[in-house]
Amino acid sequence: MSLKIAAFVFPLGLDTLALAIALGLRGFRPWRPALIFSAFEGVMPLFGIGLARLVSRRFETAAVVTGGIILVGLGIHSVREALRGEKEVEHISFGSLRSFLPAGLAISTDELAIGFPLGASDLPIPVVIITIVCQTLLLAYLGIIVGNRVRAGLAQNASRYAGILAGTVFALLGLWLIVERVVPHLLHPFGSG
Repeated sequence: MSLKIAAFVFPLGLDTLALAIALGLRGFRPWRPALIFSAFEGVMPLFGIGLARLVSRRFETAAVVTGGIILVGLGIHSVREALRGEKEVEHISFGSLRSFLPAGLAISTDELAIGFPLGASDLPIPVVIITIVCQTLLLAYLGIIVGNRVRAGLAQNASRYAGILAGTVFALLGLWLIVERVVPHLLHPFGSG
């Protein structure tokens, strides 16, 4: 169970780290972004979780496979974005209360997407959300510190590699969920009875 929780949470942490390093390169101080990241990344999965719980009551296998497909798509998007060096942090600001909402939404799209596969899984959601929030707070803070203190080229490479690794893990997790759910149905189409 804890391995499955780590499989969901770890790539989110890598993605947070990549974004935080990029913010550090822009000279941000760590506490405000780390707290905003944590709040949004703790809340955004709840929307997908709620929808998945509703759907999976009736269509459990379809919900898990759909969640796996979402993760594969998220992984491909994350890797492509990292390879291109594109970051949504270019226009992020934490200067005023009005800027918090767009900043929070910009950095928590992955958590919104991962909510559906989380909701279709049998994981203890409160534990997963608490783990995401704690990990986000720590990695956002540390990532911004790293971005502030190391050479720009080194920080950009670290950010890029973290994004590629996050995307790869998202895609592998998605494939694992699909195979885990579909292969037993293919091997035993009429059940064991």
